[in-house]
Amino acid sequence: MDTNSIILPKMLTHTLNQLPTPFWIRDKSTRYIYANMAMAKLAGLKSPDSIIGRLDNEIPAALFENDDIAKLWQQQVHHVINTQEKFTLLEVHPESVDYPYITKKTPFYNEDNECVGMAVSARYLEVFSPNDFIRGKLPGSLLLSKPDDFFTEKECEIIFFKLQGMSSKDIGNVLHLSPRTIENRLSIMYIRAGVNHLDDFRDFCEKRNLHRYLPSKLLSSKRIGYEGDFDEGIME
Repeated sequence: MDTNSIILPKMLTHTLNQLPTPFWIRDKSTRYIYANMAMAKLAGLKSPDSIIGRLDNEIPAALFENDDIAKLWQQQVHHVINTQEKFTLLEVHPESVDYPYITKKTPFYNEDNECVGMAVSARYLEVFSPNDFIRGKLPGSLLLSKPDDFFTEKECEIIFFKLQGMSSKDIGNVLHLSPRTIENRLSIMYIRAGVNHLDDFRDFCEKRNLHRYLPSKLLSSKRIGYEGDFDEGIME
């Protein structure tokens, strides 16, 4: 197995094996060179051996069956290695995982301080609401850090719901604003984006990766599953 000669110290892997939350490491080729038991359980597998040394499409689990999501994850590996920047994502995969979960992706360095991969820690999402938008058309990975400052945080809240197909009335009900206020703010955003139609606005937002951004106001104090039931006191 070629993992670009990355050798993980046993003291490191022994420590990571004890973590109650999922943790994994990927190399420049995007292969998984480490995964703990919690990661295997997240994927619905009996052992990390089904993950380590493999690419996404080689792992026998429903979580890795979506080719588009696998490509996106691989792009994220390259992005982290090339930029050496860390970022946080919300993963939403209702067909393979019972709950949304948050991943923190950071550069992984060797002893010569060279970035040779990406380390990822995950935890189940403790805060997630409202339930209306989880039934919309969501991408598998949601950004929890705003991609840029072209739109304000409040504008991004409207954008998120609008791109889920919600009406101005429904958006207003969620954000405690009048439908007229929502329409006025959308009109202003259309002008700034140089578009006249929702389809063009959607394309504009996708190019800026805004369709993957989940504004912080949309997170609440409870963890919610895909069936609409809240669980309390699950995570410490």
